Amino acid sequence: MNKEKIKKIFGVQRLVKAGLFGAFIIIIAFIGILWFAHPKTSEVEKRELTKFPKLTIAGLWDGSFFSDVDTWYADTYPLREGLISSYHSLQSHYGIRSTQIIAAQPEEDVESEDTPDVTGQDEPQTAADPDEGLEEGRGDIDAQAEPVGGIYIAKDSGYGIYSYSANNSLRYSQLLNRLASNLSGKAKVYSLIAPISAGIMLSDKTRDSIGCDDQNSAIEIILSNMDDSLAKVNAHHTLQRHTTAYTLLPTDHHWTALRAYYSYREASPLQCIEPEELSSYQTMEFKGFLGTFYQQSHRNPALGANPDTVTAYIPNDTKEMTCYMKQGDIFKEYNWKIIYDVSNYPQGEKYNCFAASDQAYNYVHNEKKTDGSSILVVKDSYGNAFIPFLVDHYEHIYWIDYRYYTAFVNWKGTGDSSVSALVNRGGIKDVLILNNINFTGSNSTLNTFDRLYR
Repeated sequence: MNKEKIKKIFGVQRLVKAGLFGAFIIIIAFIGILWFAHPKTSEVEKRELTKFPKLTIAGLWDGSFFSDVDTWYADTYPLREGLISSYHSLQSHYGIRSTQIIAAQPEEDVESEDTPDVTGQDEPQTAADPDEGLEEGRGDIDAQAEPVGGIYIAKDSGYGIYSYSANNSLRYSQLLNRLASNLSGKAKVYSLIAPISAGIMLSDKTRDSIGCDDQNSAIEIILSNMDDSLAKVNAHHTLQRHTTAYTLLPTDHHWTALRAYYSYREASPLQCIEPEELSSYQTMEFKGFLGTFYQQSHRNPALGANPDTVTAYIPNDTKEMTCYMKQGDIFKEYNWKIIYDVSNYPQGEKYNCFAASDQAYNYVHNEKKTDGSSILVVKDSYGNAFIPFLVDHYEHIYWIDYRYYTAFVNWKGTGDSSVSALVNRGGIKDVLILNNINFTGSNSTLNTFDRLYR
């Protein structure tokens, strides 16, 4: 083959490559201008994406409108999440990593936007008692990692990292003390601090290596600073005795309903209730769940290959509840299922099966109880899997998510959004404060508690 032919072949190849690249750029640009294709929410990041800015004369004059359009375009580009996922998947092939630390934002659960389209429920099954054949002992997951904050990923499981703050933890105790004092003679206040998975499943050596503080010691200190007028539940010890059961969600920061059950049994003597046996409940299972660890790690391939199964335990007395869901600037009342069928929900939303997820205000009337008993649960998302176990023990069960309750009260126009005001209006006798341990040290959360626990 002479030089002219070779030169001609290379020239054609360059033209083909340039043409393909040009076509790719045109297609990418075309997708970007498809207004209707820009998503409004991110399933991976669980947040609302940037909205298209309003056109104003001031925005045109100072150029902020065009800057905001750039931000909107970049944040809502239709292929953005797929490109990010591909990038991190490519990174995962750079080398073999059995452990990984991923810097992540603190938990910030958002209100569920689910519509009340109740589909048919799965046929319940009788739950087996996981106590059978259980071995007691500490977690022994052990590996090396750098001492930085965020999510710790060991093989195919994620763990949240906890950092102790002496000042904030003391403030948390003092706020609950104030609430108990204000409710003295009216209602009994209970405190349950839910440990996150790293404190239960990881060995002391691994926790030290990743900079995760000892949750057991932290919980003991926090509870010791609470007045004796409060009923204090330390679930850490009992959860450590059940590390061989399926109490961990490897792709998500929440606890399982099984872990919530063991904590409910720990709290029962203080509440003077006889806990139900786990075998008495019917269950529903939702497979293929990929939770917040998977999403915040940009769809880590190891976590993606190990999806969770969310198991829910159905109350025996009643399966119905009422909730208020925020839609736009208003809250709408819905009749809901305490355990809702989320089989058709996206992979990242399967945990919303519990107690209508994170709604501002919720209520159950258990008509099989006629003793006037009542309880209010003030909770974050960890309370969702716990609440179904309380339904069989009280005539009236109320629960609020402290992150959204004030907005609900302001909308409803009832004035005082404090827990004391709610207790007085409902004549409630028991108040359970249930938070995961990370929220006991959060400044913004404590500021919310300061307004609520009055």
